[in-house]
Amino acid sequence: MATAAWIAVLQGVLPMAGAASPFEDTIRPILEKNCFSCHGPDEKARKGKLRLDLAESAYAVREGVTRIKPGDLAASEAWQRITSRHDDEVMPPPDSRLTLTAAQKEK
Repeated sequence: MATAAWIAVLQGVLPMAGAASPFEDTIRPILEKNCFSCHGPDEKARKGKLRLDLAESAYAVREGVTRIKPGDLAASEAWQRITSRHDDEVMPPPDSRLTLTAAQKEK
C-alpha cells in the first residue's frame, strides 16, 4: 500500500552520508530525476526554499508548513503535493514535463 511505503520513506529520508539504505538505492534516484532540478543543491534554481537533498531542509517547518513530517503523511506537504489532482499544487508541476509514475509514488 502506498501510504505504508511513504511512511517508511518519510521516516528514513536522507540517512547519514555513506550509509547504504533503501532510500539511497530507491528513493533518491527518483528525487534526483524529478525533484532536484527545483529542490536540489543549485541555489539559483531552487524553488520554495526547499532542498530535498538535505534532511534539515526536507523536515523544516516554514511559514507554518511542514514539508515532510516523518510518520505522518497527512501532515506532510510533500505527500499532499505529490498526490494532488490540481495543476497549481501538484509536484512535479505540469510545466516541468516531469512526472512520477504510479510505481514511483508507491515506493
